[in-house]
Amino acid sequence: MKPTISNAFNDDSASSADNESPSTGSSPNKEVNASDSWNLRKPQDIRSSKSNRPGNPRKSLAASLASMQVDLREADFGFSLELSPMQAVDAVQGIVASAAHVAEFDLPVAHPTAMYLISMEQSAWVDNQGNATISDIASRLAIPVIEQLEADLLVMDEIGLRQLISVCQPTRLLVIAIEGPIESGDAKAINKAVEMGRSPLLVELRAIWALEVIGDRSVVLHCRDRNNALALVAENFRHYLAALNSRPATQFAGPESWQVDRLLSMTGALTIRPIETQLFSTSIDVGINTSKDHVVQPADRSLIYDIPSNTWHDEP
Repeated sequence: MKPTISNAFNDDSASSADNESPSTGSSPNKEVNASDSWNLRKPQDIRSSKSNRPGNPRKSLAASLASMQVDLREADFGFSLELSPMQAVDAVQGIVASAAHVAEFDLPVAHPTAMYLISMEQSAWVDNQGNATISDIASRLAIPVIEQLEADLLVMDEIGLRQLISVCQPTRLLVIAIEGPIESGDAKAINKAVEMGRSPLLVELRAIWALEVIGDRSVVLHCRDRNNALALVAENFRHYLAALNSRPATQFAGPESWQVDRLLSMTGALTIRPIETQLFSTSIDVGINTSKDHVVQPADRSLIYDIPSNTWHDEP
């Protein structure tokens, strides 16, 4: 049994961008090297060494899925989150939605004028000169751009960002949300900081969060509010359930932020292995390892997803 829903946890997730594109001068490259998408996957041999009988289909599915890994820690600018696997389109949608929620309910001032500084490397779209730039892709597909600072460095609003990320599968994506307009000097200072290995949040006081996605599966989020990081982790639980059940993520709710926070408050690290997840007729018991030594230690906590009510319950 193979998963059928395009998802970062699935073995065939890298092929999700191989969809037909509009007939333009730039088009998706059908020969994309997807080897990077296998870095965190180590499928197990589910056949018995003493028999040729196939294994349990559910065990086969679990063996073909990647483990979710989470590492959240405090930093000078706020909080740093490392999360995998998660596709860029899911990460962008998750953080934009979570930031809007935090601004509306938790912060004294919302961010209705936030702009996004976007840098992207991709190999799915090509033109006569090679890989197409994101400015060329945006132009050909009539995706709105606030300002083009460089060929692969754009200032966009939320609508443009969502449209671009939905048609471009990046090999590397950097998105920085900034309160107010973004000028060329701001972008140069941020780029210099990134090249020096510093967080954009340290050099730009108006920066709300910075999101980097490598290989369309490894996410790093820098944010000032811990709730943004917790919401993104909760969002990825939805995609994890979707991969387990071969169904769209929209059919599943994520756990509450306080439930994720309770788990991360122990060591700041989580590992969710599909082999430690049990599927029942009315619930899904997700085993969670909170140990730093997650390689040899079994799951020591769990979250239980109740299927009929579409809600989560935590068990200490």
